[in-house]
Amino acid sequence: MYALELIDYLVIAAILLSLIGVGLYFTKKGGEDMDSFFVSGRSLPWYIGGTSMIATSFAADTPLWVSALVRSHGVHYIWQFWAPVIGSALALVYFGRKWRRMAFVTDVEFMEARYGGTPAKALRGWSGAWGAIIICPLISAWVIKAMETIGREAVGLSPEHQIPVTIAVVMVAILMCGLSGLFGVVYTDFIQFILATVGTIVLAVLAVREVGGLDVLVEQLRVMKDWGGHELSIAPKIGGGEGQMSTWNAIGFFGFLWIGVGLSGAYQAQRLLASKDAKNAAFAQLLHTVVYYSLMAWPWILVGLCSMVLIPELGVADQSAAYPRMIVMVMPVGLKGLLVAALLAAFISTISTLFNWGSSYLVNDIYRRFMNTHATEKNYVAIARVATVLMAIAGAVISIKADNMQQLLTLAFVLGSAAVVPGVLRWLWWRTTGKGELIALVVGWIMAILLLFVNAFDNPFTDKLFGAGISAEGIQFHLSNDPDLVGARMLLMVVVVGLAVVIGSLLTKAEDMNRLKAFAARARPFAFGWRPVIKEMTVVYIEEEPFGRTMCSWAIALFAMLSILVGVGKILLGPRALGLGLIVVGAGCLVWTIRRIQKDCANDVDEPDFLHNK
Repeated sequence: MYALELIDYLVIAAILLSLIGVGLYFTKKGGEDMDSFFVSGRSLPWYIGGTSMIATSFAADTPLWVSALVRSHGVHYIWQFWAPVIGSALALVYFGRKWRRMAFVTDVEFMEARYGGTPAKALRGWSGAWGAIIICPLISAWVIKAMETIGREAVGLSPEHQIPVTIAVVMVAILMCGLSGLFGVVYTDFIQFILATVGTIVLAVLAVREVGGLDVLVEQLRVMKDWGGHELSIAPKIGGGEGQMSTWNAIGFFGFLWIGVGLSGAYQAQRLLASKDAKNAAFAQLLHTVVYYSLMAWPWILVGLCSMVLIPELGVADQSAAYPRMIVMVMPVGLKGLLVAALLAAFISTISTLFNWGSSYLVNDIYRRFMNTHATEKNYVAIARVATVLMAIAGAVISIKADNMQQLLTLAFVLGSAAVVPGVLRWLWWRTTGKGELIALVVGWIMAILLLFVNAFDNPFTDKLFGAGISAEGIQFHLSNDPDLVGARMLLMVVVVGLAVVIGSLLTKAEDMNRLKAFAARARPFAFGWRPVIKEMTVVYIEEEPFGRTMCSWAIALFAMLSILVGVGKILLGPRALGLGLIVVGAGCLVWTIRRIQKDCANDVDEPDFLHNK
């Protein structure tokens, strides 16, 4: 069942060789200097930047994870994947342009533009080290974990062969991105996007045909009364019942998870910083949001639903194996190899981005900033290539130690929530200080150690802590190990770290006014949180975009994305008339969003000459 034919292996080999070829082609161009290696010389058009963001987000683990959630609970449970669309809609109308205007090499350079003195240096150094040494390898690890599943279920590799094959594929990624930097990464992303899109749609079509068509699929699913998703509801189900998203997780996913996406940091910022200009950055973010969140999950969902009918015998622990097993079950010879190659390309796309992004922190924000400030550009590129290998080794080590992908994902959710309030306040409140952020950083680490390593909150709290009478049985939740309480851990982290940054900032001296004025002139934040700084400026301050207009643009864009998302689902699962109506409305709001972005970008400039003398 699992054996691939010779033609499948030839297809896989041809695609892997083509990816190496792209790396070789861009070797000279990508190795010219730091800007070329890490931000592609700031030359990316919107369609390359946007497809690269999609391809990077679509890792090899994503369809496995989504289809496993569908099998476990139903379509309504996919809002773990969809919830960040809230932030992505904000990024496309606001933060995408912000990052391109700042023109950094990495997003953590922001620290020294926003703050001054030793705290700014410490924050930049720590943020670079944290991203490169912890976050990048952590994400790499769960992507590598998915690669092991694909090798086992789709290719039929024995356990002793899985690790060597995975290492070989990782070596392709290292070779490709090590040679050409971000140039090679984004253009192989473009290839991977086409392969993955075609492959996953073909698999979904064949899977539906194998079941007997969409109507037959819906009919068979609705009679599975012991499965929580038999109603085929798309809206999230929140509560304490079987297959429902817990109230705590709803708070975490819809309250905090999307904020990091909205701020557009990390490798997302890297694509925005690499765009030709602010307009291309905004439209790259728009392309990513529409395709990735509103459209791309539906072929994966269909495959997961079809697997409920075709391979119902999978146990709870094997749900992530459904997607690769469907490949070998319904794909014909040749196309089977194409889709396996597409998943391998997705893996390489994501992993190479992580390697390049992590090495950008090591080189730009640690080595060049603190260790060797006057080296040649060639020296920095050489160090970047060494750093790429180090990223790969760190990710592999974490992957070996982790039990599964969901474990790593949960860890990332909790750790990432510590940055929510400081990340927002940097932009919105002039009084936020570098020392305040350092205090919050220390508090966040103490909380992370208590939550995730010491397990200090494993013993259940009861109603005695919150006051008697809340519940007859008492409120009990384990903050460290209950999967339904990821949101509780996120909320605790957000509240404690948020209080720390606010109190720490108020108790420390405000940042130098000249630095604050320079930042306001460069970033053009909303005026309402920067009025004391604006009053000190000797020129008229003009907001890039008023707060009210931004909120309106955000609402329109989000309504467009959600309408298209739900509309596609209704066309597939019914009722189709409602689905068609939603898509028409969503398309109209999408056109409206495009026009608003064009108008906003028409007034955007690369230099801060938007300030006019009084």
